[in-house]
Amino acid sequence: MRAVSVFLAVILVIATVAGAVPVASISDAQTSEESISQVNQEGSGPILSMLGISPVDVRRSALQTTYVELGRGLAFTSTATETRIQTETTLNRIQSASTPSMRQQRLLQALSETEQRTVILRSQQRTQISAYGDENITTEQFLARLAAIDAESRALITRISRLESAADSIGGFSIPASRFETLRIELRTLTSPVRKHATDVITGTTERSRFVIQSGPQSVVIGTIIDETYVREAYRGRLRGAGIGMALNITSPTNVTTEAYPTITSLRRERTVTAPNGPIARVNVDHDRGRLVSFIDTSSARIFKEIQHRPLTQTSTRRSLSAVKDGLRLTAHPTYPGGPVRFQLNSTATEQSVDAPLTLGPPSGESTIVGETGADGSLWTLAPDGTYQVTAIDRSSVVLVSVDPSFPPLIYGTVGNSNSTRGNSTETNANGSNNDIRISTPG
Repeated sequence: MRAVSVFLAVILVIATVAGAVPVASISDAQTSEESISQVNQEGSGPILSMLGISPVDVRRSALQTTYVELGRGLAFTSTATETRIQTETTLNRIQSASTPSMRQQRLLQALSETEQRTVILRSQQRTQISAYGDENITTEQFLARLAAIDAESRALITRISRLESAADSIGGFSIPASRFETLRIELRTLTSPVRKHATDVITGTTERSRFVIQSGPQSVVIGTIIDETYVREAYRGRLRGAGIGMALNITSPTNVTTEAYPTITSLRRERTVTAPNGPIARVNVDHDRGRLVSFIDTSSARIFKEIQHRPLTQTSTRRSLSAVKDGLRLTAHPTYPGGPVRFQLNSTATEQSVDAPLTLGPPSGESTIVGETGADGSLWTLAPDGTYQVTAIDRSSVVLVSVDPSFPPLIYGTVGNSNSTRGNSTETNANGSNNDIRISTPG
């Protein structure tokens, strides 16, 4: 078994995209007179609950292949270097102050500036989510800008730790630890392993990768596969309370997560809580099928951000679908729109696994090569947000299976009203390759 990232190699954006070349319309691929049979089989277990955007509120979604980009990669490196230099300069100014009183003043100023920058980054994220939903920026630009916010937020988290150490070193002076912790957690709401992975791809640290993106009002969901693990970030700004920065008396954060994720709670091995009395509490849950990180706004007593890690080998799938044609059987084991999906390709004559390329695309549209099934005939990849078709081609044999995945059990339903309807389209990026498969919802 192999995930898509194993199959795909790193290439430069300025070069011609190989391996993502559009193939013929899937409706033209089935030319044999042999009939196709669809077989439903039971899934492998219950799908775990998650934070997400209600289907009626999804304004735009895409399945995007991201590559190393020299321009953006250099910009990321430059920004990270600049932030580190600013941190060192700030710490030097604090340490070089002639009196303890001046050191205290400079430290408080540095902390205040970091808090102000955090507010700006949060505002930038809202702006980018809105711009993407309004189709004013491309999927590629949106992902890169979220990655840039992630990179700067991580650098500021490091700065906060340095400032906290500097405060501890000043005799007779103290800043409440809760102030540092609150700022750290606020910055962590602007980061995720998915965004960090996008940064690694753009800067050339790792090979190219596929990302699934959904956006809604003040909301974004991003998923990818990293080292045979499906990693998903969900952020819903509308679930944050109006009293930002004001902690209210709520039930224990662990009770909030227990009510939201009963199945995950039943599978729990370890749980840790950070800042339970602050404006934002973070609850980490390690369980038998992965890991959950949830952020709770204590003024609304609701989870507004989560990060889920699901090892592919422990991922439950829904009812499977099989198609048989030209001596091949292609079986899809879907989860939910935008989630991981496993495909299995076998010979109907021998039942042996077949190693062949798979293409994926919207119904009656152009499809894109997403990987090869490998020696075991199996491939994990990401599903787009909507109905799609997958085709396996082994020499002159072609088999196609259509998938219309069910929506996942979301921990919260719709927030606000929406009259949007959903439509399917395929988005082609600037270099002409159809590697961005998109289901768009008119505003």
